[in-house]
Amino acid sequence: MNEHTVDFLDVHRNVLTYDAVSPLAQDERYLDLMIDGGLNVVAATIGGMDTLESTMHSISMWYERIRRRSDELMLVTSVDQMEEAKELGKLGIIFHLQGAVPLDRDINTIQTYYQLGVRVIQLTYNLKDFVGDGCEEPGDGGLSTFGRNVIAEMNKVGMVVDLSHTGYRTTMEAMEISQDPCIFSHSNCNAVKHTNRNLQDDQIKKVASMGGVIGIAGYPYMVADTSHPSKQQLLAHFDHIVNVVGIDHVGVGCDYFNGQEHIASIEEARIIHNSWIQAGLWTLETYPPPPWEWPETIETPDKLPNLTKMLLEHEYSSDDVAKIWAQNFMRVYKNVWK
Repeated sequence: MNEHTVDFLDVHRNVLTYDAVSPLAQDERYLDLMIDGGLNVVAATIGGMDTLESTMHSISMWYERIRRRSDELMLVTSVDQMEEAKELGKLGIIFHLQGAVPLDRDINTIQTYYQLGVRVIQLTYNLKDFVGDGCEEPGDGGLSTFGRNVIAEMNKVGMVVDLSHTGYRTTMEAMEISQDPCIFSHSNCNAVKHTNRNLQDDQIKKVASMGGVIGIAGYPYMVADTSHPSKQQLLAHFDHIVNVVGIDHVGVGCDYFNGQEHIASIEEARIIHNSWIQAGLWTLETYPPPPWEWPETIETPDKLPNLTKMLLEHEYSSDDVAKIWAQNFMRVYKNVWK
């Protein structure tokens, strides 16, 4: 039997599956979709553009949720626990900050967040913060002195530096000074679809050279010039990274969120879009108005077995699929987490 004709459901059940970023996980109503989709571990967005106080409330909420649903959920702070989550049939939760605002301009909070379970911090979210410039800043300034100190402290405590949503110069400087591999948890390829949110080839090569990984995202306008991309348009991003730097540097970072099709009504999505545009966090060029529908056959997390199917049908081997789903990110985490 040819590799790509192997039963995709068997492969999906056998590999460890990890989604490197999920804002949708913050809403408990949708965790069952992730469980139904066979996810073993998900990096839940617990904050990033919020105050330290509100982020602490978010962490407290998660601890209560995991305790209440301990038969289904578990907090993950190590690679061994990622494997344990799969063995126990639970959904493992990694705490992920999409932005450094909750650090409250205090280096010492990094150690505190680590002790509370946070294992990945994204440096910026689109705009300039006290760490550096986001990818939507026209000036493309680099890391601040504070940002350099943040990276040094994250390296020291064993926390992964995430460079998605971050400006080109800031990412390149961060990768130059970080002693540990960095990741782009959810960033696609600018050579396939031009947008401020996607990566230039030199960024891809730089993160690969330090052993890092790029998670391919499903947000439609990072995939193609359409509100509902095809399977082929999504696969083009996997292919590009593999062609440029090899199979060991690509992963999955779906970025499902509460404003997308099949989750929110079009009216709700428009309210979310307008609020983020007015707040200056999004631009119309990068974030056109809804509807936003994730790529064909993986529109919602419960359909994620179809990602395994499309990768196998696209001539990726079962071993390749295992690397894409989790092993590549796990290699980085084993290297960084203490």
